[in-house]
Amino acid sequence: MPSGYPERSAQLRWQALAEAALVFLGTLWYFRWKLLQWNGSIDFDGHYHFKVAQWIAKTGFWFDIPWLPFTVLGEQGPDYVWLWHLTLIPFTGFADPAEGLVWATAFNGAATAGVLALVMRMLGVPGAPMFALLAISASVLMPYRLMMLRGQNIAIIFTVLSVWAMARGRYKTLALLAFLFMQSYHAAVILGPIAAMACALQSARERRLVLAPLLAVAVGELLALVLSPWFPRHIEYLIFHVLYKQVVHGEYLSSLVGSEWYPPGWRNILLYSWPTHLMLGAALAFMALRVFRQPGIRPAPETWLAIGVAFLALGLQFSSVRYVEYYVPFAVLGAGLVARDHWPAATAAWWRRAALAAWMLVAARVGFAAVDQVTVVPSDYLAKIGERLNALGRPGEIVFNSAWTEFTVLLWHADRLRYVAGLDGHYLAYRDPGRFALWIGLASGTVADPVDVLVKAFGARFVVVSPPHRKLAQQLAASDRAILQVESKEGWLFEIPSGGK
Repeated sequence: MPSGYPERSAQLRWQALAEAALVFLGTLWYFRWKLLQWNGSIDFDGHYHFKVAQWIAKTGFWFDIPWLPFTVLGEQGPDYVWLWHLTLIPFTGFADPAEGLVWATAFNGAATAGVLALVMRMLGVPGAPMFALLAISASVLMPYRLMMLRGQNIAIIFTVLSVWAMARGRYKTLALLAFLFMQSYHAAVILGPIAAMACALQSARERRLVLAPLLAVAVGELLALVLSPWFPRHIEYLIFHVLYKQVVHGEYLSSLVGSEWYPPGWRNILLYSWPTHLMLGAALAFMALRVFRQPGIRPAPETWLAIGVAFLALGLQFSSVRYVEYYVPFAVLGAGLVARDHWPAATAAWWRRAALAAWMLVAARVGFAAVDQVTVVPSDYLAKIGERLNALGRPGEIVFNSAWTEFTVLLWHADRLRYVAGLDGHYLAYRDPGRFALWIGLASGTVADPVDVLVKAFGARFVVVSPPHRKLAQQLAASDRAILQVESKEGWLFEIPSGGK
């Protein structure tokens, strides 16, 4: 979908790189500063990803996930964000893993901002660094979500780079990006509908059927699926990850996924991202007015594409709040491209920059102010239980964890053991419905003889009981076949010695 706005010179490319570097360094400083202030985490997903990177650094290029044997991952599960995990390996060299985790988290968030600035400048967005900062801050949800070490950051990077490749008609580059994206995160499937939009736009512009963007994405992603050490097992995991979680959890398994997968409701959608809505609405109104007054003027194809991606993500938000991370950057990119298309290049440039800077201060404050309002879990959460597990447990032994949410933090402290449930609760529900039903029954305290089931059905030597499951803790405390090892406000650790006999 070649644009009418080519990259004009090597000077522009160097300018884009310099601006991106400045945005990256400034954002890196801010994110690291805030993460150190938190002295804790919003969640512990990043601890899991960092732990995988540590094991890859120890064992070699590929690493089979061994920690959740009863789930869809099995004994040797595919690493569905493998290539992204490789990029975390340099941070595992820190003597203090917690420090390495902070740097990795800050770097990933800052890289997102830097790439947005780079692509915006290469697409000719005026005031690209300011628009890039708006793209990571013009929503209550954006900055703090970028300060979580998750695959979503790399997804934003690959998506916006792919849109640039479509805009420039660089289909070999697009195929390579699709390949790397799929190797980095299964969210690469989002390139399918985006490429379809690009095909439709170019077909309408050229009055012929154009399929090149869609074919490039398909070739890149199919190659990534085939050229994998986990082929074909990881294809089942892809289907599970993309469809089972999306379709089934909403009605039946909503308690088994993180809150980011919950629908926010239209009121919250309006409230959380009102600066973004205002920018996109103003851009669309301005664009419509210009086209009405001068019918010969038409927005560039990439402008329509960015706006189309923004509306796709906005629609997806009604099913899951996490899609705000696509909506805000692409809505801001769309607004920036409208400014490029319709602002006269030589008229009152100084006041346009001043107005944009003033708006950036107002809109960005919405997101950055929210960073100080998030609930942070202390960095030593479950440390006593994890340290005791690490001291008592032998490699490969099973830990029954009554709350799937605690798997990642337990793994951070005791990564030689294996766990019953984790990452999301539906990982166990999908692969082993029988054990899933027992897991639910045990956690709720409705199993008459929990020790017998723990040993025979799960082979568990250890049981970590979360505070909401106090009844199970009381049952185990009353049993002469279970030994209480740790009791704290964060939960209980029981040991079942010699198979519970």
